Amino acid sequence: MDLQNALLLIGAVIIVAVAITTYDKARLNTRERRRKARQAAARSSGLDDVAGDTKAGKTASEPFLDINPGPPVDLQKRSLTSDVPVSGPAAGGDPPFFEELESFEQVAAKPLDLGPDMRRPSASSQRTAPDDMERVFPRGREDAPNPKIDFIVHLPGRGPVLRDQALGIFKQNEYVLEKPRQLYGLRYLVRRWSPLGRDPDDAQYSDLAVAIQMVDATGPIAESELSAFVQVALKLADAFNRPTMLAMTIEQALTRAKELQQFAETYDVIASVNVLADDAQGFSGREIAQTARDQGMHFGAMNIFHIKNENSTGCRHLFSMANLYQPGTFDSETMDRWRTGGLTFFMTIPCVCEPTRVFETMVETAKALCDTLGGRLTDQNGKLLTAEGITAIQQQIKRIAADINAQGIVPGSEVALRFFSA
Repeated sequence: MDLQNALLLIGAVIIVAVAITTYDKARLNTRERRRKARQAAARSSGLDDVAGDTKAGKTASEPFLDINPGPPVDLQKRSLTSDVPVSGPAAGGDPPFFEELESFEQVAAKPLDLGPDMRRPSASSQRTAPDDMERVFPRGREDAPNPKIDFIVHLPGRGPVLRDQALGIFKQNEYVLEKPRQLYGLRYLVRRWSPLGRDPDDAQYSDLAVAIQMVDATGPIAESELSAFVQVALKLADAFNRPTMLAMTIEQALTRAKELQQFAETYDVIASVNVLADDAQGFSGREIAQTARDQGMHFGAMNIFHIKNENSTGCRHLFSMANLYQPGTFDSETMDRWRTGGLTFFMTIPCVCEPTRVFETMVETAKALCDTLGGRLTDQNGKLLTAEGITAIQQQIKRIAADINAQGIVPGSEVALRFFSA
């Protein structure tokens, strides 16, 4: 090997050595920064130190403590707190919306102006006062249109109308619609409303009614969809030579939809309680899983624990338990070597039947985990949850349930599940 090649080889070795040294220093510096950041986060969470491969004397196979910042912002924002006076209003008090809604409902409705290109020549559109519409369609019933949240076109008559004929016309045209909609019929002779899609093939009706929900979890209905819905109703009216009767114009329906959206946002509320570890090392993942199972919870959707709803009505789960800290989930593969400083129990109030009773069950379950794991019960603000605080949250839940019922939406009903984000 000549001198020139030898020098090149030596230079290459030196460059590689410098690069490796620089990389090692950078890696150590990064690791040190992460260690200090985790320690700072632990101190801010009330935990003395961090377990895992960055703590002295620990290996990667030993438990590591999940102390990432939390809880999720949306959960915290939508949760009730225990510092509201028991006699005070729930969910931040009565928004001005309710006064506006009540006055809106007193306004006499005008006939629907379909225009010359949309009006059916063989029948006229007529107005029905809101009170009359609620008399025809009693609210709070799953088997009839809901005048509080549905845009309804009533097609009265003496009948009979055959179920398959009416449902066939509706099915041929409803595909242009996105919001939840339904064709109802007033059962011939028995005079009881029911959805045609659930009735026997030989059912017959006197009146028909088509209804579309003005707001669902995706937001308020658009003018274009309301116009398309009216067209569907007119095709049914033409087929059976029926007049069309309704309680509001499209313009009024759009206004109502926006206000109903505000109502949905106001009452799409969560009740939650937290369980914080007394021990600085936090809760063991294995003990969390075992205690949760002992309390009847199961690991499932969204990688968290749930209490199943055994009833036919209401949402799939009565309440759930998540990791209080980000990402809020549990990893079943690492539960044996994983720890966390807190847990959160939560339920969506409008989406469960008897929400006050469900809240009581949720609190009892959280208390059982406190007793078994060694923790303390707090609200979403980290305030120690006393008997008075629990009562305050219960009173808020009762008020919310009553206000939802006043709008013709029964908590836990099919309508509630469509109306609120579950």
